Amino acid sequence: MLKLLFVEDEPDVVEPIQHLIHRTQRSSEFEIKITEFQDAESEIVSFSPDVVILDLLVRGASAEPENQGQHTLDFIWNTHFCPVVVYATEPAMCSDEYRKHPFVATVKKGSRSPHALLKELDAFRPQIDALKMAEGLVRRSFAEAMREVAPYAFEAFSDAARRTQTITRSGRRRLAALMDEAATDGAPLESWEQYLFPPVRDDIQLGDVLREKTKSGDDPTSFRVVLTPSCDLVQGATRRPKVTEVLVSKCCSIRTGLDRAGLKGVASAKLKNTVLPSGYFGAFIPFPRLKDKIPPMVADLRDLQLIDFKEIGPEKRFVRVASVDSPFRELVSWAYLQTACRPGLPDRNMESWGEEIMQDVKQ
Repeated sequence: MLKLLFVEDEPDVVEPIQHLIHRTQRSSEFEIKITEFQDAESEIVSFSPDVVILDLLVRGASAEPENQGQHTLDFIWNTHFCPVVVYATEPAMCSDEYRKHPFVATVKKGSRSPHALLKELDAFRPQIDALKMAEGLVRRSFAEAMREVAPYAFEAFSDAARRTQTITRSGRRRLAALMDEAATDGAPLESWEQYLFPPVRDDIQLGDVLREKTKSGDDPTSFRVVLTPSCDLVQGATRRPKVTEVLVSKCCSIRTGLDRAGLKGVASAKLKNTVLPSGYFGAFIPFPRLKDKIPPMVADLRDLQLIDFKEIGPEKRFVRVASVDSPFRELVSWAYLQTACRPGLPDRNMESWGEEIMQDVKQ
């Protein structure tokens, strides 16, 4: 059963929809609640709807009238994320940020709007199921994290403040570890799932993908990958970064990267079965496409650059596009270590050495 919350100052508007649901014998599929805007936030928290059907309730005749519906949508987005149907006389007044999101639909009020609304609710069912599964996983993992961490905190500290801090820190870390464990369900990740977009931390981290702001987002050479260790980049109220410059790897196109690595014309089967599974090839790390944000590209770990720390930021020369999740972050570190810290060996006669080994094998 789907829990529907109508945020509407004119309850009569909901009656045609309720009548349609009843007439099509679908009453058992929906639990419906109606609230006015002044009570919307408290009802969203207490009722925990699967879908919110939201009027915009635009007030005022000024050039920028108050859009109370937009305020409610902001609250849903930040506090109780769920699918939203903007059900209004002028649904286009909803900001583009929301209208373009797959969890937001718009329906213009009119004689056929109840049918259109019901169609949108049916279309949302897969998203709702996915959200419920994800929420259930988080809740179970959270319960397990708290159950295991709390006893240690109470044994270690008698001070309530230190207990709280420890439970918060350790619980958060354990929760993250449990969520990673839960992800190992056997289903292969899509290539772009290695990205954390937008980045979840304010600090720059090893593996972060930067873009030179004045250059095209479609051009791989506009991008850089951070190689400086994360611990040297953390900053806060009482902590300054340990570096003034950030070491980065420049990026190039996939074609250029394969050419530089001596893999020009490599067969597709070898690329999929050998090169990509290892995560890197020689001094090159392939990065997949993140739609409209990062093109397919290769980080060249021999083509390096130092960027002033102060040049990285939302309004600076280099903007941070995405982070990479663990263990892909560690892969960047390992690939760079293999490239930068390998011993420089002289040329050797591999042919005679190989013959020597084969003679020993035959004996």
